[in-house]
Parts: sequence; structure tokens; C-alpha cells
Amino acid sequence: MSTPSRNRATVPQRGYVAQAAASAAIAVHPPVRCRASTNSYRELSMVPSRPMVSPTLSSPLGGSGPAPLEKDYHTLEFRLTHGHWRIFDSQKAFGNKDASVLVFDKKSNVKAPPKLGKTKTYSMFDLIKYETQQLMGLVHPRILHMEHNLEETKDYFSFATEQIFGNLESIVTDDSVDRLEIRLGVLQIIDGLSYLHNSAKMLHGNLTPDAIYVTAIKTWKIGGFSFSVNAKEPNCFPCYPWTKKLPPCLQPDLDFLAPENLAQGQSTVTSAADVFSLGVLICWIYAGGKRLIDAKNNLETYHIIVNQLDAALQCISNELGPNLKDSLSKVLSLDVVQRPAVQLLTLIKHFDDPALSALRQLDDISQMFDPSHKSHFLSHTLNQAIPNIPESIWFNRVLPRFNEQLWEQPDLYYFITKPLFHILEHCESHNIHKMKPWIRKLMENAAHNKLLRAFILENMSALFRRLSDEFVEDKCLDVIILSLKSDDTSLQSSAVRGLPHVAEYLPISFITKKLLPTIMNLPPYLQDNVPRQLDLLAALAALSDRCDVANVALLFGCISLCNSTHSVIVHAKSRIAQRLVMRDPNRLKDAQLMCVHLLNPLVTGLACDDLSKFSCAHFDDIMSSVRILLEILEQRRYEMEDRQEHKQSNHHLGLNRLGNRRVSMSSTNLPRVMISAARPSFSSDSRKMSFLSADGRLEDRGSRRESRDSRGSLESDMSIRIGNGSDISDDSCFSSHSAKGRRQSWLDNYGHSVSLEQNTNGFLETTSRNLGDRNSMNFKQRNARASERRARNRSPNAELEPHREHPPARPNSFSNLGHNIVLTYRNLMYNNKDHTYS
Repeated sequence: MSTPSRNRATVPQRGYVAQAAASAAIAVHPPVRCRASTNSYRELSMVPSRPMVSPTLSSPLGGSGPAPLEKDYHTLEFRLTHGHWRIFDSQKAFGNKDASVLVFDKKSNVKAPPKLGKTKTYSMFDLIKYETQQLMGLVHPRILHMEHNLEETKDYFSFATEQIFGNLESIVTDDSVDRLEIRLGVLQIIDGLSYLHNSAKMLHGNLTPDAIYVTAIKTWKIGGFSFSVNAKEPNCFPCYPWTKKLPPCLQPDLDFLAPENLAQGQSTVTSAADVFSLGVLICWIYAGGKRLIDAKNNLETYHIIVNQLDAALQCISNELGPNLKDSLSKVLSLDVVQRPAVQLLTLIKHFDDPALSALRQLDDISQMFDPSHKSHFLSHTLNQAIPNIPESIWFNRVLPRFNEQLWEQPDLYYFITKPLFHILEHCESHNIHKMKPWIRKLMENAAHNKLLRAFILENMSALFRRLSDEFVEDKCLDVIILSLKSDDTSLQSSAVRGLPHVAEYLPISFITKKLLPTIMNLPPYLQDNVPRQLDLLAALAALSDRCDVANVALLFGCISLCNSTHSVIVHAKSRIAQRLVMRDPNRLKDAQLMCVHLLNPLVTGLACDDLSKFSCAHFDDIMSSVRILLEILEQRRYEMEDRQEHKQSNHHLGLNRLGNRRVSMSSTNLPRVMISAARPSFSSDSRKMSFLSADGRLEDRGSRRESRDSRGSLESDMSIRIGNGSDISDDSCFSSHSAKGRRQSWLDNYGHSVSLEQNTNGFLETTSRNLGDRNSMNFKQRNARASERRARNRSPNAELEPHREHPPARPNSFSNLGHNIVLTYRNLMYNNKDHTYS
């Protein structure tokens, strides 16, 4: 749409080839200056090159006359100068649609010399009228779209087009523009030129940077049809010689002209002339705006450089790459026959890229009339290409295409959710706000689109983590409840499977007042369906972290909905029990709830007929959970006894304290006992040194040994925390404090037992004699009871096999209690005697 202004202010770079020879040729044959009037050149140079904003609505160019196209367009703001056109951003008077108004000031007109003998002087006015007439008849996605015909006023020529963002020079000189976007733009030029040659039967004739426009949606489109010609015969177009007698602005740009246009006596050319111009333009683009041929409007210099194009290509081989360089060597061949057809250029290896292909199809999505083809492209082809597309193109090209083509097509919303969610998940934080309009649009339509709702439910965590939008979050909560209450089991499954990923973001009030009560209405959905019950238990495990003492009862009720005795269900409940203890055991104060909803299902599961369903690891894990829960019950019992004792009188307070099993005594005053392993040990030493505390627990001053099947790992941690009577918080659960000095119950090390039987009777009898006859009977009775308990623990066949070696019995908590009381009384008595004698 433009004839090139020969003022080189826009492209100041020199050419690559034969600089010295070109300078010499120019010195010998200086370019012929056109004989136009001095006023014409002065007027042409007066076109301002700086941006300008219209001072008034009616006079955007600063004149006193009316604004161009003022009846149909308003709010004109200057954007850029492109060739001989000044481009203004504007809006339509009806609908406020964005557009661009192109204005040519008549004061900038250039006329041909009068000596050519024509009755009417040839000028820029003629080129402008011809250009807009040609453009009006072309309709194609790669051709600049004309929205208002050319209008002429006293001062201006003007017409309107789709909104123009910038020119090609600003794109290729911008280092931030990705190479993928450059390749895509070149392909768009090739597509437009192929349309002109094959469908419109037209030769462009002046394919230069000034003939390419970049629209608001970053599409490269062809304009500048001032020198285009229609075919006389198939692939035969008239050509006109380039002459020194005309001003350069009234002729095609010599640097982009094919050599056959300048041949002696040449009257026609083929479409290969445009292919040559395209090759020079591609070199200009990849070289960052440097001209491959810079003849300075001198024919002799032009011929010198054209004969050395191979050397010129070699100079920019790094920018082109090997594949494109090999193809351009044929495109720029002086032999017309060797040049390929323009449509074949899209097939070269340089443009063979799935991401590039997906972006091309996205640009043409409006041309896809088959709904199945369009949906498959959006959900599969584009979704697979999105990870390979740079983030800048996501927001400069992909989202604008969605806004332009898909905003008003709700039936396609589901198919674009995958690309949109990938962009939301991986984009930089400063770009997240650009996603909000589309995410809100999807959430508004989720209630009416089953597939869309199911996808959002399973990928909802990205909305909470990345978006921070209250409207979207409220919609997400509504979608969860709506799906759980739905009669569609697939939607219910999607909602349940999505809960573990969003549990940490859900408000507590929503969980307790809406979510858990809604889950209580799911028995028909869960009935005799192990996978569904397992999904629900996974969701409840995540929700358990958010429940406190006040609402844990409702959580237990939801757990009981999963009533299957399948091994995976029992094991999942075991993990929930361990998770509750790890996070905060104070939530298990209600013994009845804990026994009914946690302990009873675990014991019942272990009591099922088919124990083979449990793997060894699962069975041991469940046993650990049962022991942990039992110890919690034991702890609650002791706490209740302590409270009752505090209510009694303080008579014999010292004895009451000594009789309390939970009394804490320093392990330094207790005797050392040897602990032997009940099972074979993999270490060389099967014994370990421990200390027996006053409350019947083992203190290990070394590191605790874990069993080979990890049965003592989690259980031991639980027992230590519960035995110490400390609250288990998130911080204490992951404490790196050494195990030294911590109390362990025999539950923690059920793989070990204490060999106390051999010396217990004699020790207790000796102690009894030392204490006197008054207490001897009491100790003998305790010793008898301890022996009876040990006898119950022995195997019934022990007497029948007297020579058989038996593993040491496990330490009994109550025998340890009696043992410790004896030691305490002995120390007190010796201390009293010492005081008496002193």
C-alpha cells in the first residue's frame, strides 16, 4: 500500500556486499535527481516523524479543517508514520470498535517531471487512488482489511482499516520479539502472497517492509498495492521499467525489485518476480532491518550487488540458519526457472515445527467450519503445543485469538480449558491478572456444562493457588456443593477426587457448615463401591487437618460412611488415625467417638476371615494404629484417675504421689537392666542398654533401633509423645531432637523384651527381708501376682518342653511399677535411718 519514500531515515543500515565497489560506482555514476519542483521536495520533507496526539477532536493534524472521516470515526490519536501514510488510532462512531485511519497530507504530494509529455501530470495522488481501489477488492486474512473507502477533502486523503499496531521495522529491531513469532510472521506473508498469485491472479510488484502492516492482534498483513498488476494471461504480468527520470517515491523500491524487471526490452514477468522480492524481504527481517541490497537508487550499483548475492547470503548465514539459507539461495537465484513457487516455501524444514503449525491453525480458526475439527484442534493439537510456545506469545497471540474468535462460543469453552489452565499454572505472576476474564467466564458457565464442571473440579487447586480472585473462589465452592448433590455419579466422583487438592484453601466455615453435611448424604453413592470409598477417605484425610475438637465428630461420621472391610479401606482408616494423632491428639478426647469410628473398624478389619487380603506392611501398619489408639485410651484413663485423686484429701500426699504410676523419676537413680531381642537381630550385638523409669517405661540413652519392617517407626514416635503427656503439634511432630532420654513404653518396642524373670523373685524377697516383717507380706503378695501374670504370658507347652529355650518375656508395666515402688521405699528408709542416727 505504499510506495517507498526514498528518504533513508527509516532504514539507515548499509548493505553487505561490495561496499567499496558500490561507493566507486556511485562516485562515477551519481544517481539522477528527479526534476520535480523544489517546493515538492520541501513539502515531502515536511512530513513529521515524531508521534503526535490530536490537539482537538475535529482537527487531529493541527489544521483548521474538519478531521478525516469525522462522520464515522472519532478520538483520533497519532500512532506512527508508515511510508507516506500517517496512521491514527480511532474508534467507530457506531459501536466504538477500534480501527485505524490512514491520512495523506496533500501538501506532501510529489509530481513527475512535466517533460514526459503527458497531458496530466503523474503524482502521488494517482498512486493513492489506485492503491485503495486495488485493496478494496481483496478479502483475505493475510491482506489488510479496508473498512472505509478513500475520502478526499481539501487537505487530505484518508481511509480506514482494521486496527494497526505497528510497522515491520519496529518488530524486527525489537530484541524481545521471539524467533518463533518472526517465523510465524514470515509464514503469514507467504500465505498472503500465495493468495495473490493463485486466487486473485495479481502480482504485488513492490513487496517491501513498508508494504507489511502489523495489526493489533500481531498478525502480519500485506498492503501497499500501488504497483500491483493483474495477470494478462496465466502467470504473466506486465512490468514497467525502473527509470532515473521519475522520483523514486513514484516507482517500486529498487532494492527489492527482481532483476528481470530491469532487463532490456522486458515487458512481462512471472510470479517469480514477487518470489525474489520475498527472499530479499526475508533476509531483511532476519538480519534485523539491514538491507541485503542497498543500491541508493543507482542501477549500476544494483547490478554490481545482485551479481554477488551468494556472498551476501554468506554474511548473514548465522542469522538465517542452514536450512533457510539453502532455500533462499534458490529463491534469490538470477535464473527465474530455479525459483520455487511461493506456496512451496511453507514446506521447507525451517518452518517444520509443531508449535508453529498450531499457531498458524489458531490464526485461521475462524475458517474451521467443522465443529469436531475445531474442538479436536483446541483440546489436543493446541494443548500439546502450548508448553513449547514462549510465554510472550501466549499473551500476545493465543489469548487475543481466544478473545476474538471464541469469547461468544460457550460450546467450545470446555475444549480451551486445558490450554488456559496450563497458561495459568505456568505463567509469570505479573501476567496472572490477564487470565481473570477468561477464568471468570468459564466459572460462570460451569454450572451449565457438565464436561467443563468436571474438569474444573479436578483442577481447582490452580485457581486457589494462582488467581486470588474472590469471585472465582466463591464460584468454586458453589460448584463443589452443586456437584456433590448432583445425581450424576461422574460429577460426584470429580468433586470427591478434587477435594484433597483444595482442602487447605477451603474456609473452615464452609467445611463444617456445608461440605461435611453434604458428604453425610452420600451413602447411595458409596454403597458397596470400594474405589469411591477410597477416594472419599483420601479427601477426608486432607480435611482432617482443618478440623478441630468442635467439629471432629462430624468428620468421624463421614469416615464411618466408608463401611467396607476391604483391606485398602481398613488401611486408609489406619492412616487417617495416625494422621489425626500426628497433627493434634487432643482432638481424640472423646473416647466413645474414637472407639466407634476409628478403633472398632480397625479391629473389625483385622478380624475378617480373609486375612490374606492384607500385605505384611499393611497389617503391621494397622496393628501400630490400634496400639496407638489403645495407648491414647490408657492415657485418658490415667488422666481421669489423676483428676479424681486431686479431688480427694491431701492426707498421705507423699504416698499418693509415690503410688501414682505416672510419677516421673530420674533415670540416674534407677538400676540398669539388660534388654535382649525377642527376634533375631541383624546387628552383631543383640542387646542394648536401656533404663527403666519409675512409670514402667524404657529410657534409651542411645539411638532407638527400628524394626526391619518399619513397624516401630511411626508407632514409636506416637508412643513417645503420648507417654510424655505432651501435646503433639505440627512443630513437635517434626522435631529433630535426639531420642536420648525420652521414655518409651513396651508398645514402642514390641519386638524386644526384658529378661527380668531370672532375678525378680530373689530380688523382691531380699528387699522384703530388709524392709522388715511389717511390709514383707505385702511384697510377697505382689511378687506372687507378678509371677502369676508372667505365668499367663508363658506358652502352655512350656512345662512339657522343659529343655526348650524360650524367648524372654515382655516387660510387664505393673511388675515394673512394683519394682520401682520397692526401690523408692528402700531409698526413703535408708535416708530416714541416716537422719535418725545423725
